[in-house]
Amino acid sequence: MPDAGGPGFGNPDTCVSPREARSLSERFARLLHLVFFYPSLLPCVHARPTPLLITNEPLQSRWDGNMALLLEQFGRGLTFIGQPVHATFFPYPIAATIHAARISIAYQANSRAATAGTGTRLNWPTYLAGYLVMTWGGTIITHQLLHLPPPMLYSLNPYIIYLTTHLTLTLLTYLFPVLLSKPFLALLDTVMFPLDAIVRTGAVTGTTAHLVPGSPVPRPLASSTVTHLIIGALASAGGGLSASTLSTWAPTWSFSTPPVLRASTLSAFLWGSMDIWGGALVAAVHGVASGAQAFHGAQALVLPMLGNAKLVGEPLLAPLEAKALAAGTLAVCFGARAYKLHWAAPPPAEKKKGVKAKTQ
Repeated sequence: MPDAGGPGFGNPDTCVSPREARSLSERFARLLHLVFFYPSLLPCVHARPTPLLITNEPLQSRWDGNMALLLEQFGRGLTFIGQPVHATFFPYPIAATIHAARISIAYQANSRAATAGTGTRLNWPTYLAGYLVMTWGGTIITHQLLHLPPPMLYSLNPYIIYLTTHLTLTLLTYLFPVLLSKPFLALLDTVMFPLDAIVRTGAVTGTTAHLVPGSPVPRPLASSTVTHLIIGALASAGGGLSASTLSTWAPTWSFSTPPVLRASTLSAFLWGSMDIWGGALVAAVHGVASGAQAFHGAQALVLPMLGNAKLVGEPLLAPLEAKALAAGTLAVCFGARAYKLHWAAPPPAEKKKGVKAKTQ
């Protein structure tokens, strides 16, 4: 996650209207057609008349309106998570709080699975430290690579946000153990995947925002496409990789091969590493759409395919639209993963052919 102060998600006044977005967003949004069915799950989305009804409008016009509306809803979601939970009682960003809550649920589920049947429990120092590794691993790693101090070294805000959320959810799961049951976790993944994509996009774009000319980051890093992709991947999955490599949800930590590298098939690797390559994908989509210097080469390849009159180096979308496009792209991936993991029928098991013994 970016620093606890929250990335610049914009303000409500910057939300784009369908008419303003229509010029460019429809071309990019061909990547997002699967997300048509999910904008209603986004937070703070007001009821709007749907353009999906059959009318006399040309198909392309209705398509453009749908795409613009889709980007608008993701833009509203990005604006929403940049606001404080409560201006007085908990004046911290919704994005960081959602991240803290989602990681807390995942950490507790992994912890219970690791200690089930062993008769052991995590003591409080291990329980809290392991959780913080899982939440802050990506921030610490990316900031070290960019030669920037991580915010938890100079601010109390991350400790307040994450420890308060984690302890609150620990109490709730103690009182209501069903919150950690497999059916509930499957439902949570299914319902929350658009919001998860929005929060993850905010984390990635908030971190890659340091990779701009004039920032304290060394110039070779700011202008490198590889750096953007690596930072995007680590901002998205660095905490989970750190926790799983160190087994921080177990009573005794140990260093081991990251589980994602133990996948037995290519398909299992791709599904299991989605948090990693999904973060890089967000960095790439946002970089191209926003005209980042590191992605000028990619822009030169994309513009002719889109039939766009923009010049290389110019932003193809407004800042909030570019983030919304990246969030929608990631939401497609997360939605497919939720269906694959929790709802798709497992493939039929192959029958092993037995060897008949010869008889005399």
